Amino acid sequence: MNAPTVKGRCPSLMSPMEAGDGLLVRVKPRAATLAAEQADAVAEAAGRYGNGIVELTNRGHLQIRGLSHAGIEGLCRSMAESGLAGASPRAEAVRNVLADPLGPDDPRTRFDSHDLARRLSLVLEDDPALHALPDKFGILVDAGIALPLAGCTADIAVRSEGGGATLSLGGGDRSLPLVVEAVEDAVRRLLSAFLSWLEDGDRHDASRPPRMRTMVAACGAGGVFRAAGLHGETRPDERAGGPATRPLPGFVQVADGPRGCFLLGAPFGGIEAEKLAELAEMARLFSDGTIRISPWRAAVLCGVSRADTPALRGRAAKAGFVVEPDDPRVRIVACAGRPRCASAEADTRADAALVAASGRMPEGIVHVSGCAKGCAHPSPAAVVLLATPRGYDLIRNGGPVDTPERTGLTPEEAVHALASPPGTAS
Repeated sequence: MNAPTVKGRCPSLMSPMEAGDGLLVRVKPRAATLAAEQADAVAEAAGRYGNGIVELTNRGHLQIRGLSHAGIEGLCRSMAESGLAGASPRAEAVRNVLADPLGPDDPRTRFDSHDLARRLSLVLEDDPALHALPDKFGILVDAGIALPLAGCTADIAVRSEGGGATLSLGGGDRSLPLVVEAVEDAVRRLLSAFLSWLEDGDRHDASRPPRMRTMVAACGAGGVFRAAGLHGETRPDERAGGPATRPLPGFVQVADGPRGCFLLGAPFGGIEAEKLAELAEMARLFSDGTIRISPWRAAVLCGVSRADTPALRGRAAKAGFVVEPDDPRVRIVACAGRPRCASAEADTRADAALVAASGRMPEGIVHVSGCAKGCAHPSPAAVVLLATPRGYDLIRNGGPVDTPERTGLTPEEAVHALASPPGTAS
């Protein structure tokens, strides 16, 4: 295996990133699925080589924190042995395929999104020409009915429609209908067209690598499809810019019958390694022996019997997972914060826990952000608590870069202000 390198913007397994608590890497389960044995391997490696903190990201990845330079090689070896690594750093970096959690286990699905996601992942890994893609370039495959990826975005999105599929582009407002059998080739063509466009215009920018939306802005969605040799008739993409939705924790019925799936939230996105191992054991006892990783910072157990739900809920709650739909932590998003992130101005997770325990939650999402980058929640939120050197700024119905209503709040003052009417300086 090639020697890992340290980068500063978008980590992958073999390209770690410096953080406040050491190096961090991302592990990418294929087709949103982590076998219980793979989860055990991640938990063991996170405890042995890192600080034992594992995070679920909004791209359906696992993030392992607190690694040392000396531990990276051992962790990479462990993940490769578990089938959780690409063959090279570049193959691993571009292997960004997000799939809906249930795949073929959704009885109403129109095609096997997991099979397609695995095939597209192999396309990215096996073609050296595609290793020139930007690290953050991503593909989404969503045929979910019970748990669709509503509001999730990607550079190229494949979604079900009627008896087939549609292709849409990041930044575009039109989609291209296709039969499912033609999707893999069409995605290949789009990837090649994007890379050719980058090379022809010398558009490489290390500080802000172009993405598909950059090409769409220059050529239009129709122009991108034509550049890829895809000349079918496009139609307005009704799902472009739609609201993001997060399924609530708990049991979800996916069809008539006694079985469904169970969502377990990771509090503020993070769990300890031993809790991941506990989750693997729950997967063996209560589901099909797999853990589905979602972009909602929640794990999904599939094939759970309704009769087993009380036992699963109790065990998961004892392990620290969010299992109730009305748990206030469901509506709080917090980044890593201090001391885990060197950019953060506050311990956002401790302050998010203070918000959750306060009983003063407003309606909508509360985003506790350690800095103005807003990594944990790129979309607007009902309330943003933005950590600054002078305290928290409070922003309503916006993002971290928007104008604050109040500034310089202590965590306790920020909690008190949450339930105050807008514009009230209480």
